[in-house]
Amino acid sequence: MAEETKKPLVQPAKEMPVFEKPLYYVGIGASAGGLEALQDLFKYMPRDTGMAFVVIQHLSPDYRSMMDELLARHTAMTIHIAEDGMPVTPNTIYLIPPRKNLMLFHGKLYLEEQRSQKALNLPIDVFLRSLAADQGKQAIAVILSGTGSDGTLGIRAVKEAGGIIVVQDEQSAKFDGMPRSSISTGLVDFILPPAQMGEALLNYVKHPFISNSKTLEKALPENMDTLAKINLILRDYIGIDFSYYKENTIARRLERRVSINRCHNLEEYLSFLMESDKEKNTLYREMLIGVTRFFRDGEAFDSLKENVLPHLNCQKGHLRIWSAGCSTGEEVYSLAMICLEEMEKRRLTCELKIFATDIDRNSLNTASQGLYSESIVADIDQEMLAKYFIRLENGYQVKENLRKTVVFATHNLLKDPPFSRLDLMVCRNLFIYLKPEMQQKILNMFYYSLKPGGFLFMGNSETLGDMSEGFKTIDGKWKIYQYREGFRPPLMRDVQPLQPIQAASVRQQLPSGSTRADAETLRQSRLLENALEAYLPPSVIVDQQDRMVQVINDMNPFFQVRAGQFSDSILKHLPNDLSLYVSGLLRRLKQGQEHLVYENIEHIPGFEDRQVAVEGRRLELDQVHYYLISFREMPVAGDPVVRSGSHPDVGQEMSQRVKELENELQISRENLQATVEELETSNEELQSSNEELIASNEELQSTNEELQSVNEELYTVNSEFQSKIDELTQANNDLTNLLHNTEVGAIYLDRNLCIRRITPVVKKITNLRESDVGRPISHIAAIETHSALMDDVNQVLENLQPIDREIVDENGGAWFVRTRPYRTSYHAVEGVLVTFVEISRLKHLEAEVHSCNYLLETVLDHSPVAKTMVDASGDLIYVNQKAETVFGLTREQLMNRTYDDSQWKITDLNGKPIPPEKLPFAQMKQTLQPVSGYQHYVDIPGKGKQLLTIYGVPVIRHNGVFEGGVFTIENEKAE
Repeated sequence: MAEETKKPLVQPAKEMPVFEKPLYYVGIGASAGGLEALQDLFKYMPRDTGMAFVVIQHLSPDYRSMMDELLARHTAMTIHIAEDGMPVTPNTIYLIPPRKNLMLFHGKLYLEEQRSQKALNLPIDVFLRSLAADQGKQAIAVILSGTGSDGTLGIRAVKEAGGIIVVQDEQSAKFDGMPRSSISTGLVDFILPPAQMGEALLNYVKHPFISNSKTLEKALPENMDTLAKINLILRDYIGIDFSYYKENTIARRLERRVSINRCHNLEEYLSFLMESDKEKNTLYREMLIGVTRFFRDGEAFDSLKENVLPHLNCQKGHLRIWSAGCSTGEEVYSLAMICLEEMEKRRLTCELKIFATDIDRNSLNTASQGLYSESIVADIDQEMLAKYFIRLENGYQVKENLRKTVVFATHNLLKDPPFSRLDLMVCRNLFIYLKPEMQQKILNMFYYSLKPGGFLFMGNSETLGDMSEGFKTIDGKWKIYQYREGFRPPLMRDVQPLQPIQAASVRQQLPSGSTRADAETLRQSRLLENALEAYLPPSVIVDQQDRMVQVINDMNPFFQVRAGQFSDSILKHLPNDLSLYVSGLLRRLKQGQEHLVYENIEHIPGFEDRQVAVEGRRLELDQVHYYLISFREMPVAGDPVVRSGSHPDVGQEMSQRVKELENELQISRENLQATVEELETSNEELQSSNEELIASNEELQSTNEELQSVNEELYTVNSEFQSKIDELTQANNDLTNLLHNTEVGAIYLDRNLCIRRITPVVKKITNLRESDVGRPISHIAAIETHSALMDDVNQVLENLQPIDREIVDENGGAWFVRTRPYRTSYHAVEGVLVTFVEISRLKHLEAEVHSCNYLLETVLDHSPVAKTMVDASGDLIYVNQKAETVFGLTREQLMNRTYDDSQWKITDLNGKPIPPEKLPFAQMKQTLQPVSGYQHYVDIPGKGKQLLTIYGVPVIRHNGVFEGGVFTIENEKAE
């Protein structure tokens, strides 16, 4: 079945709504192959959307773009070439001029000169970043066909600001470089052919959540249950709990997804989310939008270089830095570069180790590869780019000396343990998404992660809150702080996640008897606890991470609660000597022993005159191991006994533990040494080859980059020229058909009076042929019956005044010859045009008319009755011989008078003057009816007053227009 042709959405007859300013600002990036995509986009885009469209292209600096003319054929919207300070209005298209970059500020367009040709210019990124900063949620980015990666950084900024991203699908794009680069970011909302983008945008902007007629944030209280269920779905599917995010942040993310999927409310979207794994992944990426770039907030990094890096202590041979929420790695590599530059400047030889963590594995994979699009040149200094990156065909690769300074790892700040002894802690623009309680909990953790004198670097929209006393402010604007010793953070309560108000489950409702079953389970649990307390000594159940899960009976005699941050590790709450025995016992249980007892342990604080026994058992539940540690005290009764066969001596236990660790360390060292030797051998071989390839590759890439830029410009110019050629071909065909079918002869002469073109009719009446094209017309006897042709041509070319003549050809045919200057669209005279229109039939008709007129005049002149004719204005245009006799005047005298001339001295039968409007001609003109038997007196020279009887018939055209009248006049008597 043939694919149904999509009908344009344009409705020119519909009255356009009036908008004070654009509802949305659409930035459209296009390069090679973008002309066809733009035409398809605007062909199906209604003219009354209320949106403004700004088209950014890669234009040749030496070429005047015809894009406005080419797009005007496909849209009814107004098209402007952008000017400096031009306000943006709705339902209008704005085009970037050549050699300029375009930016948006407070709803106005501003131009700036592009950088030198040697530097890579990225006009799409420049505009989209300004669009995101100026309009926020009202920004829409559209990426169409083109090579390279321009627009990739721009769509990140738009996404961060809350806008949406639309990209042309790779199948319909003539050049898929720009669309593919944008799609690879994972931030794109729509991937469509250009013809379908208009409908998608309209559906999005008209959705109630987007048009502000109804927002999810306003309806948040009644949607808390649904919101909690969505968080539960994501937690079960992805393994990440978003309940600790701010509800408003989650609502804004959901608003966009609800609108894009055209759901009417959050409940409908919940049903869709439960059925679609693809939407679960998309929503997960939306919630983890990691928008970053190299040296983001350049002034912040300048402050870091000035106020922090010179004060980092490198005396112990290493610097430890943790970058939490590193996303795709741009920021952590920026941090590494400035640290290496500082170390080189200060000639430091210490090891730089940056721990870069994030919860998103996809982002970490990108960061680990260290391969970025060529658009990063807009953010990195050229010297640093050459020093730390290798230019590849598809972008820039981080060099090994930079890559080895960073360790990437998956890490969840909300539940995983932190790194410690840090010189610098970096966590920027993460707290703005989290609830205040969780912010404080993480800041508490950061405080203990820093070593004395360490620094904290946060986002410029984030604050310390209750932790402000624990840090010294270094730079308040860019949120750089230093660890302050002696501060004790407040004890943090567990942050309550978002929970459903009702007891409904996402997958199924609890049965009616669930409440009774829960009560029975709780009763049995208490019964088991009482039984354990009755038969077990003070005991603790711990998990595989040594964290306490259950405490049985009173453990206070054996516990020591230490000052500082609370920990649920059992080893943190035991006296040091006892902790050593418990640690060894847990280690052996984890190695496979089922049961182990240490007895007669002495010299434990608080038990100076008594001995202590520690017993351990391994438990298993749902394939997870737990460990039961029991403590008993006993009086001194003899020598210590250890059922496991080892003496419970602190020194011996410590020596055994050290020996085990040394063995493990030795094995690890041997394995590591073997691996290092293999890598060194391979690396030396690869290094020499790599250096040669790098040198050759850099030269080739530099040349390729220049050629690619030129190719894009040439392709854009060629596309516009091709479209223009198609228009000219069509216009030429129309003109040729017009000249051939109207049988008009034409001779086109250039400024040198050489023949440029002739039409077929010219061959019939002149001696000219197609072979004469290009010859001077003066060399040819063009037409023998028109000897003045050359004189007319020369006179027209000199005076620029047209000349018209009538000629007769050899066969007796009559022709109307018009000689005119040939003018271009700019009114420049580029030659002469001579046209021939046959008028033989017209001349024949004129002769017939002339014969008829002569016959009619002869009949009227010899009529015995006086006859006159009057035109529409009342002038006499004809009188016969009888009329001359009646009026006693000659024909010339009569034809110089009007019907109401005062010389007639017209009076009625009573001798009173008659007004002109009462005379027969005036009445006939007014009524368009004949006049019969109208009598009045006139004064005739030599005869005095004469009574005339007048009969008149009006002359009326076929369209009802009055032309005049014909009158018959009878002379009744003489006075």
